[in-house]
Amino acid sequence: MAGGQQGEGTPPGRAGRLGPWLVAAVAGALYAVLSCLRHERYLSGMDLAIFGQVARRVASGEAPYSEMKGADYLIFGDHLHPVVLLLGVPWRLWGDPRSLLVTQAVCVAIAVAIVGRLAVERLGTRLGLLLTVLLALSVGVQAAVVFDVHEVALGAPLVALAGADFVRRRWNRTAIWVALFPLVKEDMAVLVLGFALALLVAGRRRLAAALAVWAGVALVLALRVIIPALNPRGIYPYSGTTSVAPQHVWDSLVADGRGSITVLVLVASAGLLSLRSPLVLAAAAPLGLRMASSNDSYWGLDYHYSLLPAVVLACAAVDGLARTRSQALLRATVGLSVAVAVWAVWTGPLVDEVERQLTPCARCADARAALDQVPVGAEVAADDHLAPHLLADRTVLHVHPNYTDEETRRPEWMLLDRRTDTGRNAHGRAWSEELVEHSIEEDGYELVWERAGYVVLRR
Repeated sequence: MAGGQQGEGTPPGRAGRLGPWLVAAVAGALYAVLSCLRHERYLSGMDLAIFGQVARRVASGEAPYSEMKGADYLIFGDHLHPVVLLLGVPWRLWGDPRSLLVTQAVCVAIAVAIVGRLAVERLGTRLGLLLTVLLALSVGVQAAVVFDVHEVALGAPLVALAGADFVRRRWNRTAIWVALFPLVKEDMAVLVLGFALALLVAGRRRLAAALAVWAGVALVLALRVIIPALNPRGIYPYSGTTSVAPQHVWDSLVADGRGSITVLVLVASAGLLSLRSPLVLAAAAPLGLRMASSNDSYWGLDYHYSLLPAVVLACAAVDGLARTRSQALLRATVGLSVAVAVWAVWTGPLVDEVERQLTPCARCADARAALDQVPVGAEVAADDHLAPHLLADRTVLHVHPNYTDEETRRPEWMLLDRRTDTGRNAHGRAWSEELVEHSIEEDGYELVWERAGYVVLRR
């Protein structure tokens, strides 16, 4: 079958219409189950706790504050991501952090289905469904769904709609979807700029110019006006924490090398023929910014940073394949994508999570026992991995490596893990041990319970 044959004539049959949704449903169920099981093993962390507090407040008709960020900390003083207000809906239905994990899985699955429908429409049922599976199993998707909850996952269907309408040459609809990106997060303005570049190459100069201007306006308003106005300290809290410079491009792509691996894996996963589509420029913009950042956590394939580029590149792949008449070239690029997908599954986080679930959890019962020591309704400061399990019916504050160095309120209860993997403090010491000692000696806490490294303090 030549690229684009079915999409230009024959509408997809029943398998083509329902297949992408079936693949997405299976993938979404897998995402949801694994992320919830991961949560049950106390592997979720601070981000889930923050968004859980926001969801709980919004579901109760309150302003979206998060005690994890600080006292009276309005969440939009940290990042401007109005889309997180939607998390109040699943929390209202099921007042548990796992409701947010399921919601994230559903949103990612919807994005997969949207791209899958496009692939079937343009490339035919068999190839379209294959590309749907490849996106569902891509490393960008895998890494996102097993790492807490993030607003970019809620925006994945929006990005998929924009990419699909770009491929269908529905330019005005594409522009409308893209203009909504800053509602997901302020740095989505960079993806808006990427789509503007793609539209410019596609010959839609006016739309490209309008979106480019909007990207700049949205970013300036967020960083200079809205976030500082809502921040307790009157600032953009991440100003100065990360720099962007050409030197970092060398560092990420060459000296360190993780950036090159990230770009190659994402492009090869989507298919090298994605480079034939102007839409590849939309993914290039956020990827380029990541590679130019001094924050090396942006360079690799971990976390949620590659989710949206993976969705955009999947749409670009559909476009590139539909432009191709060479069967040999088509088979080669699809074969490479399949090989990368097999590698991503074999070495990726989903297999790691499945293997983890097959082994006994040595300390889960001890963690649950520690949580039970803190009464419902109490105010408690907790370690990253314990906090999400307390937030449904307690007020949870954040303890972290530099907790003792900061001016912050000390709650009645404190729940710590002596074996925490959340880093070291500014002095280079294992911080949990130091915090236990400091809290007892300086802050008037008493050790009321301890087992398997978990510590409960009260004052």
